[in-house]
Amino acid sequence: MRRWWGTAVLAVLIMGAGGCDSIFADESLPSYTPEAGVCHAVASDERSPETYTPIPCSSKHEVETFLVGRFGGADADASAPPAAGTEGIRRVYESCDQEAALFLHGEWRESRLAMRVLIPSAAHWDAGERWYRCDLLEMHAVDRWFPEPRANSLSGALTGDSPFRYTCFTDPTESGDLPPASCTGPHDTEFAGIWRPGPEVEELTDDNTDAGCLSTVSRYVGLPEGDVGYRFQVFWLTPEGEPEWLAGRLGVLCFLHSPGPVLNSSAKGGGRTLLPATR
Repeated sequence: MRRWWGTAVLAVLIMGAGGCDSIFADESLPSYTPEAGVCHAVASDERSPETYTPIPCSSKHEVETFLVGRFGGADADASAPPAAGTEGIRRVYESCDQEAALFLHGEWRESRLAMRVLIPSAAHWDAGERWYRCDLLEMHAVDRWFPEPRANSLSGALTGDSPFRYTCFTDPTESGDLPPASCTGPHDTEFAGIWRPGPEVEELTDDNTDAGCLSTVSRYVGLPEGDVGYRFQVFWLTPEGEPEWLAGRLGVLCFLHSPGPVLNSSAKGGGRTLLPATR
């Protein structure tokens, strides 16, 4: 038996694609390049000198810029910034993704952290700007996907048993909350990993996402897929916004839930001895 639960809203992570700002170069337009190692009070669209107001990361903030890179080669020579879904955006996103793993010491998708990418507007691209900016945000909770203000850097935030990592939870409440819990104490819900759709998946459906997360849970628990449903329910959480999908890097969060006995240790590798089957 499988169930679907919720979606995470990623509106703050939408990339700054060129849009329709201008089709003519404006030589009078002020140009700038953002900095890495600074933070921003709110997650807004800071893509011009007028709206760019960096602050120290020791101040209260929602956004941290951990990398600023430059477009190169054919991407830099293009007449417009790369549109969503193009190879240019995928290359930029991959650059940010790899650097995020080094900066955090872990995979941000497996945690209560989010990444966003900003690129110049069409008008600023016309004015010669070729930067891209990689940001990280702490989110409130796995089921409350909005920025949580903080006052220090996320550098190394996923080292070891980080409090940001998804681990175990208690049963979702009627309001849809998913309260965190210790994996060594009573819990009935557990993060099992990420399913990444292959290139053959053109859009997510309930069927292919159910199948992907069933396979993910099967590997996590150490049970054949056909046996998982006799012990657990499987549900998933996936972004409602489009930035990752359009960059070709979507990751679906997969969870297992015990509808019967409460778990008192992690289900990872538990196999058939973990819970009795219910047929």
